Amino acid sequence: MLRLSRWQLGAMAMGYGLYHAFLGLVSLGEYREPMLVYWALLLYLLTLIAILIDKPGLKLRPLTTFIAVAIALVIPLLVFDALGEVRQSSYATWHIAAVGTVLAIVAIRQFPKAAWMGTVVVTLEVLQWGGTDVIFNSGLIGTWVLVSVGHAASIALQNSERSAAEFRNRAFSLDTAAAASSAARAERTQRLRETLSEVLPLMRKIVRSAGELSEKDRVAALLKESELRDQIRGRNLLTEDVVKATRAARRRGVEVQLLDDGGLDDLDARGRLPYLQEVAQRLAKIKAGKVVVRASQGDGWRVTMAAIRKEADRPDLFIRL
Repeated sequence: MLRLSRWQLGAMAMGYGLYHAFLGLVSLGEYREPMLVYWALLLYLLTLIAILIDKPGLKLRPLTTFIAVAIALVIPLLVFDALGEVRQSSYATWHIAAVGTVLAIVAIRQFPKAAWMGTVVVTLEVLQWGGTDVIFNSGLIGTWVLVSVGHAASIALQNSERSAAEFRNRAFSLDTAAAASSAARAERTQRLRETLSEVLPLMRKIVRSAGELSEKDRVAALLKESELRDQIRGRNLLTEDVVKATRAARRRGVEVQLLDDGGLDDLDARGRLPYLQEVAQRLAKIKAGKVVVRASQGDGWRVTMAAIRKEADRPDLFIRL
């Protein structure tokens, strides 16, 4: 695929625009007042340069656009006065295609309405000067074609820019999600590694004692078994605060189940934080019984938490977050 930089495209447009200026110079002998043509050429070249180098990006400044269109409407008046009479099929009407070039660039640089307004006014100026006889041999048709092409290019560039922006946003979102997922995975891996580093010595003790453990070691083994189960079933429910609160609750004799069924999957770590902080705070206040924390999908809420004691007639706690 052929790819051109902005400066290469600008150089091509400048080269095409200079061609019209060249035609104006070689036609100076046909004008009654050449000085007016010099002024028209100077205004045309300055305008062409201005709209080509005006600020980075696709869209022109509104002020630059206004000045360019205004000058484009003045140039025909100067050249027509310099001619003094109607000329057809002559390079002396170079300015009409030149103005079309300026207006086409204005359209490409995201001001098609201004370009079309200028085209209509220039058309009226040409008709007032030469009548309908000059429509097909003065360059007026070429001006309409240039602005039409410029408008089409404007739409194509705008759509391309929008698609590129959407692609960048989508890529950024994917990168952010991948980074968050990687961070969460690294955090879970770290917690699992820490749990295993504590479990392995306990397992060796179980082997050495042939399963005969002290009450303290038995409690520690049950706690570690529960924490390993949390790593498998708890997933997004596991934050540092929740892990600490769960461990403390189990040491108090509370049975805790952490069940992640996908209720938090569409949230990043920051989005999950308020729910899990609430869970940790509530869990710290429970003294006995069984607690089930579940993150489920499709229920209209993210997390449910229920605390139950066998001897109680109703749950000590039941919340939906």
